[in-house]
Order: sequence, then C-alpha cells, then structure tokens
Amino acid sequence: MLRKFAIALMGVVLSLTAHATSLDDYLPKDVSYNPDIPTPKEVLGYEVGEWHVRPEQLVRYMEVLAEKSDRFQMEVTGYTHERRPLVLLTVTSPQNHSNIEALRQQHVALADPNQKGDVDKAPLVLYMGYSIHGDEPSGSNSALLYAYYLAAAEGEKIEAVLRDSIILLDPSFNPDGLARFAQWANQHKSQNLVADTQHREHIQPMPRGRVNHYWFDLNRDWLLLQHPESRARIANFQKWKPNVLTDFHEMGTDSTFFFQPGIPSRKNPNTPAENVKLTQTLAEGHAAALDEQGRLYFTEEAFDDFYVGKGSTYPDVQGAIGILFEQASSRGHAQDSINGLVQFPFTIQNQFTTSLTTMYGAHANKKWFLDYQQRFYDDAMAAAKKADFKGYVVGDNTDPARLNEMLNILAQHGIKSYPLTKAVNVDGVKYSPGSSYYIPLAQEQYVLIRAIFMDQKSFKDNTFYDVSGWTFPHAFNVQFGEFDGWSIDVAKQPWQAPAPLSVELPADAYAYAFEWHSYFAPRALTRLLQADIHVRQANQGFTAKTANGDVELAPGTVVVTRAYQTQDWQQVQAKLAEIATDNQLKVHAISSGLTPKGMDLGSRNLAPVKPVSVMMVVGTDANMYEAGEAWYYLDRHVGLPVSMVDTDRLNQVDLTRYTHILMVDGRYSKLNKHSAERLRDWVHNGGVIIGQQGGAKWLSEQNILAAKFVDTKTFRDAFEQQELNYGDMDDYYGERRLAGAIFELQLDTTHPLTFGFPRNTLPVFKDSLNAMVVPEQPFVTVARYSEKTPLLAGFTAKPNQQTLADKAAIMAHRKGRGRVIAFADDVNFRAFFWGSAKLLSNAIFLAPEVRPTLSDEENVEAAAAEAAEAAHAH
Repeated sequence: MLRKFAIALMGVVLSLTAHATSLDDYLPKDVSYNPDIPTPKEVLGYEVGEWHVRPEQLVRYMEVLAEKSDRFQMEVTGYTHERRPLVLLTVTSPQNHSNIEALRQQHVALADPNQKGDVDKAPLVLYMGYSIHGDEPSGSNSALLYAYYLAAAEGEKIEAVLRDSIILLDPSFNPDGLARFAQWANQHKSQNLVADTQHREHIQPMPRGRVNHYWFDLNRDWLLLQHPESRARIANFQKWKPNVLTDFHEMGTDSTFFFQPGIPSRKNPNTPAENVKLTQTLAEGHAAALDEQGRLYFTEEAFDDFYVGKGSTYPDVQGAIGILFEQASSRGHAQDSINGLVQFPFTIQNQFTTSLTTMYGAHANKKWFLDYQQRFYDDAMAAAKKADFKGYVVGDNTDPARLNEMLNILAQHGIKSYPLTKAVNVDGVKYSPGSSYYIPLAQEQYVLIRAIFMDQKSFKDNTFYDVSGWTFPHAFNVQFGEFDGWSIDVAKQPWQAPAPLSVELPADAYAYAFEWHSYFAPRALTRLLQADIHVRQANQGFTAKTANGDVELAPGTVVVTRAYQTQDWQQVQAKLAEIATDNQLKVHAISSGLTPKGMDLGSRNLAPVKPVSVMMVVGTDANMYEAGEAWYYLDRHVGLPVSMVDTDRLNQVDLTRYTHILMVDGRYSKLNKHSAERLRDWVHNGGVIIGQQGGAKWLSEQNILAAKFVDTKTFRDAFEQQELNYGDMDDYYGERRLAGAIFELQLDTTHPLTFGFPRNTLPVFKDSLNAMVVPEQPFVTVARYSEKTPLLAGFTAKPNQQTLADKAAIMAHRKGRGRVIAFADDVNFRAFFWGSAKLLSNAIFLAPEVRPTLSDEENVEAAAAEAAEAAHAH
C-alpha cells in the first residue's frame, strides 16, 4: 500500500534534471500551468537559482500571486527586528476562502477534546515553512517555485488537494538573516562561477546569515519566544493547529540530503510512536521521488528530535508531524564537494521536490493525519487524568516581571495558568495569592506542559545534538512544585497580561527608592543615569521612613535623593514616575534621611552610581551566539548601548572610552601579548573586565583573572578508560560531553554581585565543563555549584557532576584600581534564562563594591585605609 503510494508520486518530479536552468527544468509535467499566473522570472527578472532571492523580492512575488490568484490570501503577521514583514500565505480553493473561518474552526475542534470534531469534515492543514537559517537559502528559494506551483498548477490532482486542504506558506522564517546572506552571496558572484571551497563567497564573516538581527539561532526559539519572528510564527501555529510542519535546512557541502525520521532513540519521550510511523509514511514518498531522480539521501542516522524548541520537534508534542529536511549546501552559487560540484539550482530542486511529496503524501493520508491529531488530544486528556499529580504550582513574590514573562510564554503556546485565590503549601513551600499560579495538567496542551516542565536527568540515549534540559521555572528562577491535593482554590479566568499601573509619586518626599529585585530594575537605573539624574545604590540593607510607615529595603536598593540633583526636583520626580511606570516598579517615598535601622541616607554605603560605557569584544574569535545574547540583553532589557569591537581592531581602539569590557565565550587566538598588556593596564587603571566561559578562561591564562580553571585532565581522569573497544567510542565521548543541562548554584547572598536575587540557590544553564578552582583566599568566590546534587535537569554523567560539585562558578576580585569578574557559564542563555541574566547587570553596576583581591596583605592594607578614611584619620 505504502509503496504504491510512493510510486504514484514519481510523476510529480520525473522531469527534474540535475542542473535546472529554467522554470521548465524545475516543474513536473503531470499538471498544466495557468499562463495568467506570473512566473518568478517575470516578477524578479531572473530564473530561480540564478541569484539568491532577497526578502523584499520574495515578499513582492508573494504579493503578486495574491493579486493574481484567487487561491491565495496574504497577510503580514509581524515584523522582524529590522522591520522586514513576516508574511503568511493561506492557499486553498476559492470556495474554501469564502468559508475560511468556519473551516478553521472545524479543524481546530479536532485539537479540543471537549468539541468532538468531525475528521470527515475538517480540512487538512499544512504549514510549509522555509529557511529559518538565513544562510541555508535553498528553502526560501524553493518557496518561489512552490508558490508558483500552488497558484498556477491545474488539473484534478492539485484541485483535489486544494479542496481538501489549507496550506499555510511561510516563505522565510528569518528574513533578516536571509537578507544578510543573499547580499553576501550575490555581491561575490562571478560571471564564471567559482566553486573553490576557499573562495570568499563560501566563507562568511561574522555575523553569518544563519542568525537573526541579534545573532540568535531562531530554530532554538520556537519554545522560548524571545523574538518577534518566533512569536508571529507560533501565533499562526496555535491559531491553525496544522497537521504537518516542514522545516527546510541545509548542512555541510560534502553531505547529500536528509529527511526524517531521525535517530530513533533520540526522540523526545513525549512524542508518540505513531508520530514516527506517519513521518515514515511521508518519507517513502520523498524516497521514491529522489530515487527516480537518482539523488542520494539518508534517514535515521543523524539529527535528534529531543529538544521541543526546534521547528521539527515543536509540532511533535502537539498532535502534528514536524519534518526536518537537510540539503547539502552550495553556500553560494556553486561549490566543490566530495560528491562533485554542488550548484545552487540543484539544492533548490531537492527542497522543491520534497515540498511536493510532503503535500501530496499528507493529502493521500488525510484521514489518518486528522484522526491521529484528534486521538492525540483525547489521549492527552486521558493521560492527564491518570497522572500521579494534578498540576504544577508556580510562584515568585519578589519579582512579577520574571513570573509574568514565563506565564506569557505559556499563554502563547495555548497553556492556561490560573491565579491562586487561597494560599497552598507544596513540598514545604508556601504559594500565596497575588504571586502564584496553578497550571492544571488536564488541558489540551497536556503533552506540551509535560515537555516544558520536564526535569528528567537520565535517558535511554545520552547523546544530544542540542540541549538536554530547558525546564521553564528553572530558567526564570521561580519556585514550582507538583500539586496533588484534593482541591485548590483558583480564579475562573486564566492568566492574562496585567494592565500596566501608573506610578504616582508624592511631591513632598525627601528621597525615593526602589528595590533591585525586579528584572527591569537595571533598565530603570540606566534610564535615570541617561536622564542625568543623581542616583545612589545601597551596598547594605536599611529601614526607611515612608508615608506608609517603616519599610525594610534590601541591599542593591536604588535611591534618588533631592540632594545633588542638577535639575529641578519636580522634573526629577516626573521622570522617575515615568520610568517607574514603564518598568512597573514599586517606588517608596522616603520622608527623612534619618533611618530607624541601618545606615542613614548620607552614608558612604549609599554611594553615587557613575555612568557606564560598555564595550564587548566580538569577531571571529568570539562566540557569535553568546555575543548576540549579551547584546540583546543589554540593549533590549537594560537599555545600555554596547560598543562592539572586533578582535583584530582591539589594539587600535582607545580603551579609555570604556568603563567596562565584556568578553563572552571564545578562543581569542587573534589577541596577542600586546592585547593582554593593554587590557591589564586598563584594568589596573580602574576598568572593569567581565569574562564569560572562554572569555574568562582567556583572562585567567593572561593573569588578568586571578583564578584557575579545572583542567581537562581532571575531567578525563574521572571516567573509566579500561576495557573499551572501538565500538564504545561514540558512547564514551557522549558521556564525557556536557551537552546543555541545568545546574544549581549556591550563592553568597551577602556578595554585591548577588544583590536582588531572591534565594541562595540559582539555576544556571551549563553547556561546558568550565569551572574554577575555589581559591584559599576568602571573599572572592561569589557562587559555587551545589556540593551534593548540582544537576537540576538534563543529562550530565555522574563523573562530571562529581567533578563540578562545589567548584567555583562565579568569581570577582579587585586588580589595581579595577575589577575582574568571571562567569564559568552563559548567564543569559538564549535570552531565555531571565533568572540568571541580571548577573550581568550586577557585574556592571555593582562592580565598584567588589573590594577584595587574592592577596591577603593587600586586603588588610585596603581595610586599614578604609577604616582610617571613615574615622577621618590623617
């Protein structure tokens, strides 16, 4: 049966040749084409594959098809960071367009066990998406051909599909990256194509076209939703609940062509086995078409389906089938490979071929796909009722911003969270109304909920392509627990984004203060400094007199005093109220500088905050993703402008312009002794240098950071190496690798770099074996990996856990008049770890409070000098 179906598909692609040069070379001959529909060349001025299509050209062609074809409707669903439109084409028969909302409702009813939708009446829905990595352009270029086919193809074969189906065509998941790469490839194209692998056309500079504006891999953001491209895409997905979603990629030039299923043992445990069967059914169609063309391909040997935040896996836990396609890349117009010359049109052909086989294959199995989707959600509700607990309780009474962002992401995925109306205790933690929510398992997105909250630590297959842990509450550092009581009191309506409250300040205050707990407190401080307002920050806790009585304020509290302002006090008050409203901060109006407890407001422990100027070292030596994450956080969440300097220019720039320099993960092999000397002198003269992962290691190697990293031999020797044979090699190195897990830190909560954190434990994302040796000198270790059970979620082999336990994760010390701060991990992983991201703000704003060095003698001298100054000794 399946083989017959596959053979029937061969006619779709019989005419495709190895090196297509015209539209006829690409198109199958088993349908006719409407001459009134403009071809891509008629609109763009060139044949598909002759040049790399730019996003504005792609959008223009889609606009033309929407104008000319009654099968097409086009909408703009959002905009990228660079303000390029995100377009979605809804393609179906004209008759269906006249009744499109009713058809959508019929389809989504299948995903709602309470509605009992009719699989015989509901349409099949396909989400055909292309090129989430901008430098993997064969997908978006094949979308030109697929769109033309959908608009122009005529005959019963295509008409049947359009009658029964609604096709959502997303021609470019990542327009900003596609634009960057198209410009690069096109500007280096010669009339005589250069296939040399070392030719500049095939070697992109940083940032590559793979990433979006802020250098993020958008194929890791499906679940995290930190970028507008992802938010628009998921809104479309949840609106339509498609049966199939395609995810067209490229891989190394020396490869062939891959389509799923992937490695069987590496699928997410929440993905049903029937999902793989449906994927295999479509795979037979892909294989038959590619066999007919004599193309090489492979399945099941690579690419896992574990992380549900990727395009090919996100649908799998929602009753749909996600399909990853990986085409050997020409990375330009033509490139040599071990398999011969790889030309751009060839790569486009394969993506177009499998676009058609996906569509026709899904249509041939329409009832199976629809029935599977309905059973998936029915089974999910049944599983929720049988689960050994009823739901999750989450809460945080220190910072609504982090909690609300987590709930906001859940809501975008169709997950309902209900506010508690009565306090409840779970695992010894009290969750109170106003700051706590209940997420019942018994809702449509049960499987996705289990995947999002998964904190599994052991797996059948311990090799991971990407990450092994992403537990949402850990990422946002909010407390959570499994609720299994008889009843829980919650509101009837689920969480909705709270309406912003206007902050009004009493006019007669002596000073104003807001605490450092809020995720957006650093942004408020930045804006105050940018407004030239005098601001002070507390390095101790104190109790202040306010109109509402005495209020205890924690270390890190930001204070705006009437004293020392250079502008009218009423202007300062108005600006503070505006900033507090924008950041939803609670501001206390202080009535006196004399406090009931702790330091007074004139204390030296409430020091003025100086304006900062931040530079980040970037370039080919720096990790592009981590640099993008830091840029995004400081730019979007803190409001700080960041000067980015490439490593090959570092020796020429004027370092005195900057108060802080950030070095994210990287190798920094292009920096020489002169570079290290300049940075060392700059720190001695008062600069603050912040190293993260490889950046911190480089600082250690250059004797700028006075800390040593645990060497690789220590980790290697922790593993048994005896009696291993050749077949054990992959498993052995897979065990030794730390491929993305969540670890627990123990914080020194008295240290300035931990101000604003609610507890003495903090989850962090860890994707390397970086860790520092705890020095004998006290006061410089800010955080350690927990001693007993450092692993919170994801896989890390026991020997690595034991080696990392109790090692230093964050260190900070004075060096001359400057400061050196080191993070062993990426504190802002994928802009999603809101719980640890503020460590970077603390390293910037609270660095002056880092006082100790690794020299006990220097610390004694500094303490004596400070005591003398405090006593006005001369």
